[in-house]
Amino acid sequence: MNDIQKTYEHLEDTYLDIVKRYLNVSETNVDTALYQHTGVFAFFGAVLAYAKREMDRAGSARDREEASVREARRAEMVSEGKRATDRALDAYVITVSTVRDKQDKFETSSHKYHLAKNILNSLDHQKDMLVQISANKRAETKLVSETQGH
Repeated sequence: MNDIQKTYEHLEDTYLDIVKRYLNVSETNVDTALYQHTGVFAFFGAVLAYAKREMDRAGSARDREEASVREARRAEMVSEGKRATDRALDAYVITVSTVRDKQDKFETSSHKYHLAKNILNSLDHQKDMLVQISANKRAETKLVSETQGH
C-alpha cells in the first residue's frame, strides 16, 4: 500500500493530525510552510483523486447490486403472478443486506472524499494566506531597511 492509499484508508482517524501538521501556520514556520506548500498540495490532490475513484467505484458497486436485486425480485413477483410496481421493488431493495452493505461502503467512501476535499480546499486558502504573509514580510523588511538607510 502506498502513502496515498494509507492516507486515504486512515483519513478519518488522522484528519485532526493532518490539519494540525499541514495547515497550522505561525511566525516560526511560515517560511517552511511556504516552501513545502506545493508538494503538500500535490500529495493531498492525489489523495482526493484516489478518494474520488473509491467513491465512484463504491457507487457503481451499489448501483449494480441494487439493479441485480431489483431484477431478481421483479422476476420472482412476476412468476408468482404479482404486479411488480416500482414502489414495491424500491421497498424491497432497501431491506436487502447486500444492498445496505454496499450503501454503507459508498457512504464511508463519500465521507473520506469530502474530508480529502476539505483538506485540499484548506490548502488552497492557506496558499493565499502564505502569499499575503510573505508579501507583508517583504514590505516590512523593505520599510525597515529604508528607515535604517536614512
